[in-house]
Amino acid sequence: MNWSFVHRWYMPFVWIALSSLISVPVAVYLQLDLNMHSGEELGLAHGSSWVLRDDFLETIVVYLLNLGALIWLFNADGSTRWAAFWASLLGIGRIVAPVALASMSDIELAGNQHYIDWETLRVVLLFQDANMFLLGLILWGAFGRFVGESGGATNQSAYAHA
Repeated sequence: MNWSFVHRWYMPFVWIALSSLISVPVAVYLQLDLNMHSGEELGLAHGSSWVLRDDFLETIVVYLLNLGALIWLFNADGSTRWAAFWASLLGIGRIVAPVALASMSDIELAGNQHYIDWETLRVVLLFQDANMFLLGLILWGAFGRFVGESGGATNQSAYAHA
């Protein structure tokens, strides 16, 4: 079997898209088992579904699959390395954004327990996941527009008439 397709410029973007299609449903599935606490139970005035921040962060460990795009940074082709750079930035953003959202919106209670309002945060996270997936497709298309199917090589026939 010929594995040369693995070295094409678009493979980091394929990795990001496929890892997103795998990691988001797995994270949502894991989040179904989160232990919910009512606001009254925790002594909070609002919210009916509070979860431990650390329990939520455990469910998104699968987002680390996005870092697989870093592998293409070691490719010999410059356009593939640039694609890997942009895809890796997107993968890092996919990990950092939910961690930052959860950390910025948590409430610390007695015993150094951090809780997040799950009803509010899960909607924001789903929109963030959708936006990151669309951003990956936009980056893929934009990068493809500049690199094209030639893999970054200059088309010499375009200069023949000059």
